[in-house]
Amino acid sequence: MNSSLRNQFLIPIVAMLLLICAAVTAVSWTIATRTSRTATETRLRNLLQLCAVSKFPLTEPVLDQIGEFSRCKIRRVSQVAVIDKLFTTEELDGNFDAFAIRLDRNENPSETTTSNFLLALSDPKERFERTTAAFWLPMATGVLSTLAFCAIALGIANRMVKRLETLETQVNRIAGGEYQSVAVDARSVDSIASLARSINSMALQLEKAKEEIANSERSRLIHMLANGMAHQLRNSLAGAVLLLQTVLKRTTDGPTHEIHYALGQIQLAEESIRRLLTISRHGPAAQEQSLSVQEIHQQIEAYTRSMAEHHHIDLQLHCCKVDQLRRISSGNSVISSVLNLVINAIEAASQLTCQQEGLSQGGFERRGTVQCHYLWDSQTCLHRWLIRDNGPGPDPAICHKMLEPFVTSKPEGIGLGLPTTALLAKQLGGALQWQRRGEWTEFEFTIRDA
Repeated sequence: MNSSLRNQFLIPIVAMLLLICAAVTAVSWTIATRTSRTATETRLRNLLQLCAVSKFPLTEPVLDQIGEFSRCKIRRVSQVAVIDKLFTTEELDGNFDAFAIRLDRNENPSETTTSNFLLALSDPKERFERTTAAFWLPMATGVLSTLAFCAIALGIANRMVKRLETLETQVNRIAGGEYQSVAVDARSVDSIASLARSINSMALQLEKAKEEIANSERSRLIHMLANGMAHQLRNSLAGAVLLLQTVLKRTTDGPTHEIHYALGQIQLAEESIRRLLTISRHGPAAQEQSLSVQEIHQQIEAYTRSMAEHHHIDLQLHCCKVDQLRRISSGNSVISSVLNLVINAIEAASQLTCQQEGLSQGGFERRGTVQCHYLWDSQTCLHRWLIRDNGPGPDPAICHKMLEPFVTSKPEGIGLGLPTTALLAKQLGGALQWQRRGEWTEFEFTIRDA
């Protein structure tokens, strides 16, 4: 590309400059020749006219002496081919520039042959030297100008070729899947700069399209896995529930509390399965219930209180009294999503409790805490849940992609909890966001409910 583009720039420019140089040379030579001829003609005419009006006799010795002073030869002749005009003649075994005028006086009346013309002969080499001297200045100017223009054209061509090579490299990177932008001078307003900005815009759009395609593929894979896993687990859990309910009916004095707790854990698993089925159907659940915020918090606490007590976690669910009776039509989805976030927070806070146990030999210098706050945002008409824990925080290696599928730091995890929660929030007109603030990890779950 380098030589091809450079040739495309330089060949037309150099050819044009050479033609201009040739034209300047021809015109300069023509003008120099004409100027030198005119000067020679004027010099000879003036010399002959001076001789014609002089008072001294125009004898041959006198004319020879005048010719020596003027570097030419002067003769009196009886006839000439041309008068009052420069011409070329052969005299004295050589070619000469000649100029003749009519002579109106007769110096020697006794002569039978009257010489009526004065003829001046000049060496044409002198005229050629004057022509050459007049020619070299415009010729040198034209050649030097051509060389200067060629150097300037080469510099401009190299600069443009380098810019185009940068764009070619960028396009090749884009073709290879690398969507990096090239630096463009903000002051540049030419076509190449505009093309570079267009290529940068194209790279940005392609990168966004690549991310959207990747997200779409991940979502499709989640839907497929969720559908297959949910149906298999649901059948197994249904048998376990029937068996525990049968044992509960037959038991009168046995450990019914433990059985109720087991049923609650199975119900929690069924909620997770229901969430997977909701995701797999690409839309709202078919059996959504309209629940108040208070009812949602009560169910979340019922599912997680035993787990929090087991891990010595201080679980706090907060809601203003004015918001407790606020109804949410997609109650089941909200329970599944917030429940997943609370369980993750309990697991994270339990790591702090374990660390403190090792440090204080059974005492808890700093107890793990999980807080779940509900807030109605009247300005944006969004339901907000802020779930925070004072655990050690997520693994820095996965912080930037925690909401992507199959990303997890848990050895037994598969990395679908947060992605499914984020998808549910998006389907309900909200979002799932997180941040690490001081010693707290905060997740914000928002939905837009009718």
